[in-house]
Amino acid sequence: MKVRVRSLAVGAVALAMAGAGVLAGGGAALAAGGGGPTPPWQSQFTPNGSITFYNAQGQVVTGGSITASGLAAYAVASTPDTRSGDTKATLQMFTPVNGVAPGAWTGATMGIATTYPITTAPAPVGTTANPVNNNLNSFSESIATYINGNPNNDTSTTDGYAGLYDVRLAVSGLGIGTEATYWDTVISVNQAAGTWSVDYPNWTQNTTTTLTATPPSPQTAPASQTTLTATVAPATAGTVSFWNGSTQVGTTQTVTATNGVATVTTTPPAGTTPYQAIFTPAVGSSDIGSSGTLSYVVNTPKDATSTTLAQSGGGGPAGPVTFTGTVTDTTTPSTTITSGTVSLYDNGSTTAFASGAVGSGGNYSINFTYSSAGSHSVVATFVPASGANFAGSSSSAVTFTEAAPACTTCNDVQTITGTIPAGTISISTPYTPANPLNLGTLALTPDGSYFTASAKLDANASNVPTAGQYPNTTFNGITVVDTQSGSLPWTASAAASNLSDGTGHATGAISGENVGLTGLTPVLVPGNAIVAGDVTVTNQSAATPPVAPTDPGSAGLGGSPHVIASDSAQPTGTVGINGTVTLNAPTSTEAGIFTGTITFTIAG
Repeated sequence: MKVRVRSLAVGAVALAMAGAGVLAGGGAALAAGGGGPTPPWQSQFTPNGSITFYNAQGQVVTGGSITASGLAAYAVASTPDTRSGDTKATLQMFTPVNGVAPGAWTGATMGIATTYPITTAPAPVGTTANPVNNNLNSFSESIATYINGNPNNDTSTTDGYAGLYDVRLAVSGLGIGTEATYWDTVISVNQAAGTWSVDYPNWTQNTTTTLTATPPSPQTAPASQTTLTATVAPATAGTVSFWNGSTQVGTTQTVTATNGVATVTTTPPAGTTPYQAIFTPAVGSSDIGSSGTLSYVVNTPKDATSTTLAQSGGGGPAGPVTFTGTVTDTTTPSTTITSGTVSLYDNGSTTAFASGAVGSGGNYSINFTYSSAGSHSVVATFVPASGANFAGSSSSAVTFTEAAPACTTCNDVQTITGTIPAGTISISTPYTPANPLNLGTLALTPDGSYFTASAKLDANASNVPTAGQYPNTTFNGITVVDTQSGSLPWTASAAASNLSDGTGHATGAISGENVGLTGLTPVLVPGNAIVAGDVTVTNQSAATPPVAPTDPGSAGLGGSPHVIASDSAQPTGTVGINGTVTLNAPTSTEAGIFTGTITFTIAG
């Protein structure tokens, strides 16, 4: 039911209607509101005090949704009512208007008048004699509904009226009407967010409640008596109640601003129990209630087990030993064990030397072969499968001796080692910067198109070295010496640089493409592993006609390395390679001595 209120003197009879019973509702305490400065109209009247809102669990509420039914479960006056005969409390809301006296503001009741005190409400609401309105029932009106009919249209950012609504708790009694004075609180509404919060007076102190238990969780059934301890920080006056779901544990305890600790004792049942401690500030407090939770576990005791062990076989390192046994549930009623692991420990060692799975009927069998003779004392230890309701157990020790075997075929195995060198592969010529291959003076070709000169890479073509004499000082060709292990193939390449007379002139250079290496012939050394047919040669002819030094091509030996010889038969040994070096030069080349290099490369 909604009653339109124009002033405190209007609607007195309607506000004195009989109230409904207490209804549960509301959620956990919300965070404190914005808490603005004192509203400018507060100086125009002196209320009896302020209003504190509580949810259905007795926790302070300082804000919420504007679409929820009512502001909170309970609205409680901060001071007693001094007028005799008042038994009803009504929650009202008014829309402030700048320049209009508060007594003339338009407003409405936010529900029906309810009878107080409400002794069935949770503490501290149910223990106070101050006026209380039960604002969570089928007659309660939402803030959004109120605003729809009584909007605050003030948009000023300076006058202190915008977004605020005045909430009043008025009292009345049958036959005496509504009291002229009331308890007052101002709320701030954020319509965009759909929320409201207490703006004046300002509740800003939050609290935290921590719940612990001694002895700590978990226990094994049957559990011992356990002390639940709730610690409120900062220490704040109020009460703490303990709960197991919807059932209160023990009695509500009082805490003070100097001692924020409350305890109760209980015996947790088997399983997991969701305990909760709820702190409720004292009536009129500027603190916010809080709660702490604790999930307490009491485990069902595990069934005791028994493990047996027997040994058979053995007699020597060549014969395996078989270990067998059974794991049994010794608790009544018993359960057949079909999973888990049995590990074997020898002569007091803490490291298992063998393990096996428990199978059908709790039986297990493990084979093990010892590497040497000796005496043994073996214990089998059962470890239950993860999550199984069984305890572990160990067998009695089984002792036996593993005898040394008779020597029928005794072998003494020796180890020998040897290293094969990786070997090397090399390519060389007798020419150096101090002793270059001199091609002499280039001659003009008969047709006069370019200059050319050639020189053989051997000073004595008829000189065929004999075994043991190669290489020798009379042979001036290319020498390849291959001592690689593993019979690896090799490839020889050559690349010529540009030749230069050192002047830096554009015509003072000859392209490496104009250098050629032809007439290549292997020179075999008698007695070497490399024989005729092993070495393949590839001639590289100089560019004809010769090209300019800026040419980007790769003719002759110019550009990247060019293959001149290869050995795919892969024997080791020494081989010589003879050939003819040719140098061509354009007729535009200036006169002078030109010097360059030929780089020979071999890869295995």
